[in-house]
Amino acid sequence: MKRILFVFLDGVGIGGPSSHNAFETLDLPGWSALAGNQKWTSPGFKPISEPNRIVRQIDATLGIEGLPQSGTGQSSLFTGVNCATLAGRHYGPYPHSSARSVLRTQNMFVQCKELPGLLPPAFLNAFPKRFFEAAKKRDRWSTTTRCCLDAEIPLKTLHDLENGRAVAADLDGKGLSLVAGAPVTTIDIDTVSQRMASLCHKQSLSLFEYFLTDKAGHSDNPVEVKNVLGKLDELFTGLLKHLDFNQTTLVVTSDHGNIEDLSTKSHTLNPVPLIALGSLAPYFKDITDLTGVTPAIISALKSTPAS
Repeated sequence: MKRILFVFLDGVGIGGPSSHNAFETLDLPGWSALAGNQKWTSPGFKPISEPNRIVRQIDATLGIEGLPQSGTGQSSLFTGVNCATLAGRHYGPYPHSSARSVLRTQNMFVQCKELPGLLPPAFLNAFPKRFFEAAKKRDRWSTTTRCCLDAEIPLKTLHDLENGRAVAADLDGKGLSLVAGAPVTTIDIDTVSQRMASLCHKQSLSLFEYFLTDKAGHSDNPVEVKNVLGKLDELFTGLLKHLDFNQTTLVVTSDHGNIEDLSTKSHTLNPVPLIALGSLAPYFKDITDLTGVTPAIISALKSTPAS
């Protein structure tokens, strides 16, 4: 049985080379290797269509005027339905009410669970007790956690993290330990990549969400930007080393641009990257916008016989 590891990056677009674009000014060999030894800047970030590697820029505006937002962008990404059109605008950071029925019935976890013979999907992020308390109090869940609730996918806790069954949102756990209200064991990022490579063998579809890219983009803090991009550089270097790409296809994309342009604290109109590495990569070769990702994932998983 072949598997997909989906690494979702919040707020990463492909912008032009400038002093405001950290992908131009920083040395990021892991990011470059992920994209076929290309910089993550336009026009250098060129499409690649090979049997085991797809690299593309895809549209995040979804045909709606204004700056793309996380709520409608992620809802579209994780369902295959243009949720910005449903809402009549870009909306975020939480899902718009018009997308609730779509998320409940068509999110990628729900669709994956309906495929016969496959292992149930999983969300790899660990959440502290404080997150659950705040989300339940106001019934305000992020798009990814809402997808899990609707698909009856258990959300992982700090207990899961301590026992190697989950991954910290900031990868090494250093930031999580400051906000969790409970001790968190920190680990190096190469170990994180090994853990991801191991965990994704336990299910057909594994999702990891990294939201600190968007947070850093809004901060307009070059030090914070360098830190989060550097951590991801280490993660991608490790995943390229530790994943078995014959069995696991790595998919990386985003919901909208942000961190690639530090001249503004807002989101951007830039396209976002789509990368698929592994034997299921060809299923992603014709995607043009956010709505194509979940259908490609489900089609790819349908093609994999149970074993």
